[in-house]
Amino acid sequence: MSPALTGAGPVPILLYHRVGPEPSSWIAPFNVATETLDQHLALVEESGRTPVTVSRLCDGMAGRASLPERPVVITFDDGFADTLTLAAPLLARHGHVATVYLTSGFLAARSPGGDLMLDWAQARELAAQGHEIGAHSVTHPQLDLLSAPLARAEIQVSKAQLEEGLERRIRSFAYPHGYSSPLVRRSVVEAGFDSACSVKNALCSPHDPLFSLARLTVAADTPASTVRQWLGGEGAPVGLRDDRAAARVWRAWRRARAMAPAPVGRS
Repeated sequence: MSPALTGAGPVPILLYHRVGPEPSSWIAPFNVATETLDQHLALVEESGRTPVTVSRLCDGMAGRASLPERPVVITFDDGFADTLTLAAPLLARHGHVATVYLTSGFLAARSPGGDLMLDWAQARELAAQGHEIGAHSVTHPQLDLLSAPLARAEIQVSKAQLEEGLERRIRSFAYPHGYSSPLVRRSVVEAGFDSACSVKNALCSPHDPLFSLARLTVAADTPASTVRQWLGGEGAPVGLRDDRAAARVWRAWRRARAMAPAPVGRS
């Protein structure tokens, strides 16, 4: 563990998705206006925090690298095209870096809701700008509901596709929907990743497991005052751990719901 991180207290890892106008209903609850993102990035500066990538944070947590006195991590999930066209220029203006988790099967395609996604050239451009690229599976399933072979394939193939297409090592993984299980986390380790992000809606603790880092979801209706609190190390639990019994019950409910037949007349 890095002494710098220990002294800094909890670290906010902010989770964004789509940025900009006209989101599909699939992602609308997590869509943030460009003006809102610009305000949040200004709040980062106001807080005195320094943005680092997920892998640099984890290197600090593992004692392999030094960290700024007050780090913060900015992440984007899925790989929407506006991560490059709208978010990246704002990040550059503020001098911030981010970690972008790409769903490899969505590249050069559309989201399940029809949103435009990054293509391979755009993903390479993000990496060239200094942003870390991470993996977010191939098809964005709830990995903990899949069989072990299918879950492993989603994890391993996404890493292989991104490393081949971007010609760089992919060090970090983010669990689609935030869901994982001991088997899924073990598969991420075995695939050769160095870290993985969950959601948890908690501040990251210096003691967080490297393969279950807590993040804070920035939703469409998240007020700036809440983001300001998070950047101050307040307003959310710290290092929230999974309750294994509750996680098993929730997983069983989701699995039953996924297997239930559709009502008559509904496609």
